[in-house]
Amino acid sequence: MLYVEIAAMLCACASARSGNYVTASVSAVNYSEDYVPDFSILTAAGERTGMGGIQVQEFSKGGQSGTECCAPIPNAGRTMIVEWRIGGRQEAESNWNTFRKAIVVRGETSSDPKATNYLVVRFFPEHQVEAEFMWEWTGPHGQPSPRLDQLLYGRRVMRQMGD
Repeated sequence: MLYVEIAAMLCACASARSGNYVTASVSAVNYSEDYVPDFSILTAAGERTGMGGIQVQEFSKGGQSGTECCAPIPNAGRTMIVEWRIGGRQEAESNWNTFRKAIVVRGETSSDPKATNYLVVRFFPEHQVEAEFMWEWTGPHGQPSPRLDQLLYGRRVMRQMGD
């Protein structure tokens, strides 16, 4: 089951908070037909956090990326900057376009050591982006967050900004 695989990847991440930051893993989903070769998460001041992802597939090709673990990133309710590039798979990198957008992170995190925090970055048509924190209990009785995108389970269910 995909949930078990996701939980296994996320269990290595601590859920401890440090001020306005939380240590979490990051995944991305794509509701557009733009291929996102890479993206980065920056602080509101533009400093790199060391987190991001690569190869975010187009919606028609599954719409997801892998999961990156773990680093302190701006917590829910805080502002972060998402910087991403889009380009064709066969295009030269010099033809790719870079976008950068400051967003307020939605969702909630947990400081419980038995919980895992993760951030889902969502890409939408017209170069829109949002990010949402979720948490869930780890272990055999943990349940996936109801806010988790169906794309992560291999189901192509469209989502809109703000859903």
